[in-house]
Amino acid sequence: MMSEPSSGNVGGSLGEQIDQAFEYRGFVTVGKRNGEKLVGFVYDRTPTHVELFDESATRRIRVAIDEIAAVELTGEDSAAKAQRIWERRKGALEPSETSIWGEWEERPVLVLTALPIELRSVAEVFGAKLRRDAVRGRLGQTRAIGIAVGVGGGAAQVIAAEKPRLILSCGLSGALDPSLATGDLVLASSVIDEAGASIAVAEPVLRAARGALAGGGKFVEGEILCATQVAATPGEKRALARPGRLAVDLESGPAARAAQRAQIPWLAVRVVFDPLDAELPAFTRTATPSYLGPALRYALGGPRAVTDLARLGLRARTAHRALAQALRRLAPMLGSFTEHAAEPAR
Repeated sequence: MMSEPSSGNVGGSLGEQIDQAFEYRGFVTVGKRNGEKLVGFVYDRTPTHVELFDESATRRIRVAIDEIAAVELTGEDSAAKAQRIWERRKGALEPSETSIWGEWEERPVLVLTALPIELRSVAEVFGAKLRRDAVRGRLGQTRAIGIAVGVGGGAAQVIAAEKPRLILSCGLSGALDPSLATGDLVLASSVIDEAGASIAVAEPVLRAARGALAGGGKFVEGEILCATQVAATPGEKRALARPGRLAVDLESGPAARAAQRAQIPWLAVRVVFDPLDAELPAFTRTATPSYLGPALRYALGGPRAVTDLARLGLRARTAHRALAQALRRLAPMLGSFTEHAAEPAR
């Protein structure tokens, strides 16, 4: 069993420090050779660079290895804290060798979105009240948690803390297929992450989701691309399009990768916000938890800007309504999903 790294200075070589920071489930401080310090959550590393999310989980930071002087584990390990709380609620602390990952019946369904506004659809299905960026409720007899992890990520930290039985990544996306319109539902058979790796959804999970969605509204099944920046123009979206690739977002990659590493069944569902030939205003290029301020400033540009915003608002209402409908159709399957169902067919 892997021992938990303690908060504070990390010993060993720089490579060992980076490896420990990657395994750590809290914020770290990366000290650069120029004296700058960066605080965030390490979600990936390669032989040449380290990838972090900042403390708000809204901005991705890439730091070259040769720019790093040292790495410290400065934040609280949220997963270790969650385990201690869980154990206390069980009545007594359990031996450290006991892993709660195996307690299937205690583990919730985890629904991840990027923005709190997307989480409102989740709250409707849970029948619970949204509190800031999280909502807790039930799907049938199963505990369920919805969390807005920010644009681009934060999924790994949340997954480590909540230890779910099943993960659903959902939200809005841009279409890469000309046949898709605003409100159309995309069920991911696989996700291409930011590094270009393909992560496939396990067939038992995909089959269960397909069955839940069949007989309802229209849905299409195929590949989703996770990009590192918003594709705002038709030209940018067409450059990303490939046969079988249906939609592009900024969030599904980190969620799929974190679920795969944690060996937890996962699913990704996206609703089309902007069709392939639609162009988004320039302010949408900057990822932010809320677009209200940028939208109001954009409206000052005149009548055409106001018209653009009205069209965006109509698309948003259509897309969020479709997302809520899709979640209602998936809810029985999510709530009844069993450990046996997660196993590959033999």
